[in-house]
Amino acid sequence: MGPSPRAWRYPDRDEMVDQAADCLLQRLIEFQGSGTTPELALSGDPLAQLVLAAFATRAPASGIDPARLGLWWTDDAFVPSHGRERHSLKALSVLGGALQLDPARVHPVPAADAYADPEAAAHAYAVELAQVTMDICLLELGPLGQVAGLFPGPRGLTGEPVVGITDAPAGQAERVSLGLTTLNAAREIWVLAAGPQVAGLVAASFAGAPNLPSARLAARERTWWFLDEAAAELLPFHACQL
Repeated sequence: MGPSPRAWRYPDRDEMVDQAADCLLQRLIEFQGSGTTPELALSGDPLAQLVLAAFATRAPASGIDPARLGLWWTDDAFVPSHGRERHSLKALSVLGGALQLDPARVHPVPAADAYADPEAAAHAYAVELAQVTMDICLLELGPLGQVAGLFPGPRGLTGEPVVGITDAPAGQAERVSLGLTTLNAAREIWVLAAGPQVAGLVAASFAGAPNLPSARLAARERTWWFLDEAAAELLPFHACQL
């Protein structure tokens, strides 16, 4: 179990997105400065996409070396590789125009045109991930309590390294998601949340609600929550930092 989570609280969603993008860029540059090639796992959820877009506008003028950046995904829809629901496709369309990535370091979740079902794809991704430790997992808390494509309930709390899902209650029913053991093996987890509709879920996550995957997130070195005022409204201020 890693250190207790820390919440960073911002006046509104836009400032939270900008600050998260700045922090992400700075942290990846720090990793590269220490001689490592950082491994980043991306979410395809709406806030995460906004952070990624802001990151892409800042990256070309920064000191980051995009060829020394490993990209993975915390979850994705189990559809053909060119399906518009694919998180990896959306992310690469944002990053591809701004950064010269090394294709050998880009690792999308296996797709439906290569594997028969989500379980088979999950097994293949687990094999690919077996010797990899994520440096940062960028996640988002969804309105149904989902994080990294894991919804509340027993399947979301599984110990499998990668989970094949066939009955997701929102979005694409068939999905592939990193399991909690893989997420928590990361050096850092960053969770984004905004809006009053998730305030109760944020508070429940910090309180350790047993049915929420987000309450079980505990990276090895740091677990950070980036929140706007509305999402943080039910947290005591000692749990937040401006």
